Amino acid sequence: MKILILGASGTVGRALHKTLSTKYEVYGTFNQNKPEDVDDKYWLKYDIADAGLTDDILSAVKPDIVISSLTGNYKNQFLVHKRVAKHLKQYSGFCIFLSTANVFDGSPDRCHSEDDPPYPFSDYGKFKQSCEELLLQSLGEDNCLIVRLPKILAKREISNMIQQVKNGQPIYSNLYMSLNTDENVASAIQYCIDSRKSGTLHLTSYDYMSVDEYIGLLFEQSDENIKYDAKKLTVDEYCAIFNREDASVLRLSGDANFYVALKSIDVDVATRFGLSCREAVMQICLRS
Repeated sequence: MKILILGASGTVGRALHKTLSTKYEVYGTFNQNKPEDVDDKYWLKYDIADAGLTDDILSAVKPDIVISSLTGNYKNQFLVHKRVAKHLKQYSGFCIFLSTANVFDGSPDRCHSEDDPPYPFSDYGKFKQSCEELLLQSLGEDNCLIVRLPKILAKREISNMIQQVKNGQPIYSNLYMSLNTDENVASAIQYCIDSRKSGTLHLTSYDYMSVDEYIGLLFEQSDENIKYDAKKLTVDEYCAIFNREDASVLRLSGDANFYVALKSIDVDVATRFGLSCREAVMQICLRS
């Protein structure tokens, strides 16, 4: 089986390439940062602004499965996914699209499961929802897997977060998120491929924690001794994070808490790959 990962040099894309390559013939695209010590035969330089290049790569690789882990300009990404959908539909291929908890960021009143309809507030969430709809409508649920992800932890992300706190980034005690790790996501997606799962799936921790708790755990596991003050996130600040002004469209809870978090009703995957937020953080902190 041939698998093409669009955006394989990113955090999740790199973990996917490493995991899936042990079992399948896996090709990955990169824009600037090709991983070191890799076989050039399986790594393809790719610029999403070059529309024709998408068709060239698809025609050359002839993938059975395309996994989209792209970043970059939203308009260009959307056009790429239109071309991917057209190609896969013609050749009876399968698409795995990595989406986000932000498709629910207009409804931060609770955690959301696969049964909840998207309600995005941010441009990012709206873009991801549009790609979800495009792929599901073009390919049908049997030929597509939408994988929504929470905040994904990797070694580099942990270091960046600690530095941001040092630089004075606000820490909120009433903003809750679910977590996962890059490697756990990669293993779960391999299982989904092997078991031919389709439709929509949330790959997430089975609990959630506040940003304040998350940062406290990071410093607890590091040698850093930094004092920081947690604050309460307000509606106005939440809107400002997403460059939005109309708070009237938000679905808010009565307890003044905000949730950009996922839960899953897929018992099979949750049982095999479920972990707590604390376990996710500990796994990353313990990596060499």
